[in-house]
Amino acid sequence: MPFSFVKTEPGADPIVVEGFFAASPQAVFHAWTEPSKIMKWFGKSPNSLFSATVDLRPGGIWQFLHSKTDQQSVGFEGTYLEIETNQRLVYSWSHVITHANGEKQTTPLSTVEVTFSAKGAGTDIRLVHSAIKSDDARRGVGGGWDAAFHHLAELIKETLD
Repeated sequence: MPFSFVKTEPGADPIVVEGFFAASPQAVFHAWTEPSKIMKWFGKSPNSLFSATVDLRPGGIWQFLHSKTDQQSVGFEGTYLEIETNQRLVYSWSHVITHANGEKQTTPLSTVEVTFSAKGAGTDIRLVHSAIKSDDARRGVGGGWDAAFHHLAELIKETLD
């Protein structure tokens, strides 16, 4: 990947990720909130999610599974806290491992705020992911967001081509 969308030092809190995307705020917001689109760009590699569910309303739950076996499922989940269609999303975030016996291991909740701002023929996205408890976790999450932004840029480019 030729450049980084992450604007903060590795391990810093909060993690700030910014980028320009050559699509309208409506199109980018849709890519961020529509499970079939999320499945294509979210994660360290394209099309790496097992599933994505979104209940896009304040108090609604979102869940992205990276893997699922008979023994456990691994992914991320949270609750939408604020939604301004085509402009802003705020949601809680936790890494979750659910075992076959129903037992869950979750990281402490952190918060993601994403703003979508029209700029010329495209959209500036600013993501602030705050309150991740450890430096190591922040480094991993920062790398994950950087990869996801690169995949989102590719998805938008493919959609326009």
